[in-house]
Amino acid sequence: MDTTIPYDTTPRPSTMIRSLLLSIAVLVALVIPIQAFVVPSIGRPALLAASTGTSLDASRINAKQEKRKRNRENMRKFKKGGKKGTSKKKMMRKLQSGAARQVENEFIAKCFMTVSPPNSDEKA
Repeated sequence: MDTTIPYDTTPRPSTMIRSLLLSIAVLVALVIPIQAFVVPSIGRPALLAASTGTSLDASRINAKQEKRKRNRENMRKFKKGGKKGTSKKKMMRKLQSGAARQVENEFIAKCFMTVSPPNSDEKA
């Protein structure tokens, strides 16, 4: 008696891998939406909140210190001149503007000067 099977019934490796990947994908697809409705465990969020808050506070303090430093530098950079002496360029400009102002004032004074008519001495 011949007991040979006309076709092979053992699953092939490629179909096994395919079915395994499909089952994993279905399992992941079912687990992800469920996690949104599950209350997280007590230990994890407390640790996460404490470490996150500390790092945020540290970065805020660091940012404040950097801002103070920038403000100090800008105040020093853009401060109004107090004890600084005037530069040579400014002094020369002042002298030139003063001379130009004097010439202009003399011209305006000449324009408005009253001149008596030439024959006014004889009539008076």
